[in-house]
Amino acid sequence: MERFYGSFEYSLDAKGRIILPARLRSQFDTKRALVSCYVDKCLAVWTHDEFNRYLSRAEAMEGRGSEGRNLARTLSALSAEVEIDAQWRLTIPANLRDYAGLEADQPVMVIGALNRIELWNVGLWRERMAPSLESLANGTSALFSDGPALTGPALTGPVGAL
Repeated sequence: MERFYGSFEYSLDAKGRIILPARLRSQFDTKRALVSCYVDKCLAVWTHDEFNRYLSRAEAMEGRGSEGRNLARTLSALSAEVEIDAQWRLTIPANLRDYAGLEADQPVMVIGALNRIELWNVGLWRERMAPSLESLANGTSALFSDGPALTGPALTGPVGAL
């Protein structure tokens, strides 16, 4: 599977639509995508295959008690299948726009995030990325260390994967 990468700044139009950048279109030949709430108050735009993998992890969470069931319910409730129109625009449902703080005629960061595309409120994107950009700039990023890759409960296992 080809990975998504790159960042693009667009605006939502008055109808809550955003353009899917040309660089990120190749995996959406059916002109359909799935949009869901995601960590850090952004939205994820998924292909059908990747969304099904994500749902499988959510289904597994249901067996882990009430918190797992609630996470699975939240994912189900805050997900929607959307069509991609002839101009490559996605209509983002109002409840998902509210979750991510996306507003009409305001900038939105569209980010290729490996197995998904993320949609971010620009201010929140900059705030979240500042520490990572700093560690890249000063050479302290784990990406450049000879030690093991990032680990820990938030980055391993099915719970952290959601």
